Amino acid sequence: MELLKWFKSMFLGAPTALPGVSPFRPATGPARLIVLRHAEKTGNRRDRNLSPAGQERAARLVPYVLQTFGRPDFLIAAKSSDRSRRPVETIEPLGSALSLEINSRFDDDEVEGLVASLGEKRAYRNKFGVISWRHSDIPRLVSALGAPADSWPGKWDEFDYTSVVEISYAAGTQVAAKQVKMPF
Repeated sequence: MELLKWFKSMFLGAPTALPGVSPFRPATGPARLIVLRHAEKTGNRRDRNLSPAGQERAARLVPYVLQTFGRPDFLIAAKSSDRSRRPVETIEPLGSALSLEINSRFDDDEVEGLVASLGEKRAYRNKFGVISWRHSDIPRLVSALGAPADSWPGKWDEFDYTSVVEISYAAGTQVAAKQVKMPF
């Protein structure tokens, strides 16, 4: 069954979940991605925004991303909902600082659609992007992006706001990924 998914991804462009194998057809898709969890919440279940600590983390992401990973070419965040705007709010300071729009069209359960879009659109081809997502769906997202299973937490800890998964796509189908901890 896994071989069938890989075959579809290579010839039909459908996303694959094979660890260590790019879901993108050759000469398509981004060169590098970082996936991070949105910043801290307030603790009030009805509050869909970042807490003051989360707002501070979002502001600190600007120099951190630039100094650690370089200037991103695009930003993606899980779609805002009645329950949460946090993925968008987390990278808004980065978007403002770099004059980049945030693509927030995909809901956190639309992982396959996001991966397909990354592979199909020329705007992402050979580029570097930052993705801000909800912790419960990050494992599924990084898996669909081809990250090897040992390069990210299988279940994202509810209180982990510091982990970042960096995913690189070399020529061909190889995927390298590593977990990085923010120092703040």
